[in-house]
Amino acid sequence: MKSSAKRLYVSLGSLVFIAGALYVYATLIRPEFSEIQALRGERQAQSVLLADYKTTIEETNRVLAKYESVSALQEIFSEVVPPNENIPSLLNQVYGLASLSNVLVDSIEFQYLPIKSVSAGSLIRPFGTLRVSATCVSGYEDMKSFISSLETNVRLMNVDAINISEGATGEDPMLAYTLTVDAYYQTQ
Repeated sequence: MKSSAKRLYVSLGSLVFIAGALYVYATLIRPEFSEIQALRGERQAQSVLLADYKTTIEETNRVLAKYESVSALQEIFSEVVPPNENIPSLLNQVYGLASLSNVLVDSIEFQYLPIKSVSAGSLIRPFGTLRVSATCVSGYEDMKSFISSLETNVRLMNVDAINISEGATGEDPMLAYTLTVDAYYQTQ
C-alpha cells in the first residue's frame, strides 16, 4: 500500500471516528446532560424549600414561645387582678397579712362597688372593686407594717381610708383602727 492510500484511510478513519464521537455526544451525552441540569435545578429548589421550611419552623417555635410567655403573663395578671371576686382568697390574704404584722382583726365586711365601665372599642375589660372594711386592734408600728403589706401584696389593693380610735390602755397601749381597703377584680 502506498503511503498516500494509508494517509487517505487514516484521514477517513479519523473522520469516521469524529463523526462517531459527535453521534455519541448528540444521542447519549447531550440528553443526559439536560437531565442532569433538570435534577440539579430540582435539588436546588428542594434546598430552597428546605431552608424555607426550617425558617418557618423556627418562626413557629418563636411565636409559640411568645404565646407561652403571654399565657404565663396572663396567669400572673390573674393573680394580681383575679378574674372574679375570689373572696376566700382575699379574706385569707387580709387575715394572713394581719397575723404576720401582729394585728388582731375583730371584724371584716365586704361591699361591692359599681363596676367601672370602659369605652366600647377598648381592649381593656371592665373591672370591679370590692371594698373591704376591717376593724383591727394593734400598736402603731404593727399597723404601719400591716398597711404596707396590704399595699405591696400580690393582689392589687388600695388602702382607701383609716380611722383611728382609742383602744385598750395599759402597759402596751393599743389603738383601734377601721381600715377601708379596695380590692380589684376582672369582670366577665
